[in-house]
Amino acid sequence: MKYTPNLNLKQPELTENVLISDINENMDVLDAAVNELQQGTKEIPDLETEDKTLGGAINEVKNEVINVKQEIESHVINPMPHMFVDNGKTYRWGFRTVNGEPQIISEEVI
Repeated sequence: MKYTPNLNLKQPELTENVLISDINENMDVLDAAVNELQQGTKEIPDLETEDKTLGGAINEVKNEVINVKQEIESHVINPMPHMFVDNGKTYRWGFRTVNGEPQIISEEVI
């Protein structure tokens, strides 16, 4: 008897008798593999996410998109979202426009 390389399914030779129990075992393996794919619970080791399941990776990416969107919205609302330190003093800085002219603004953080 031969076996498939990925799921280790039984493959009877052409000269062998086929057992219903072998077919049923193969069907159980296939059913479990398809279920893992449908549920997104199958581990995919080379995913560049902490969660290596498809469903978990998608949720992780979705949450990261939400976080970045919130950071961008916060950044746009705050006129001075940046900070720097000069001679031991901390400053906030940003951009604004006055009469259509861009200006760099800053203030010392107390």
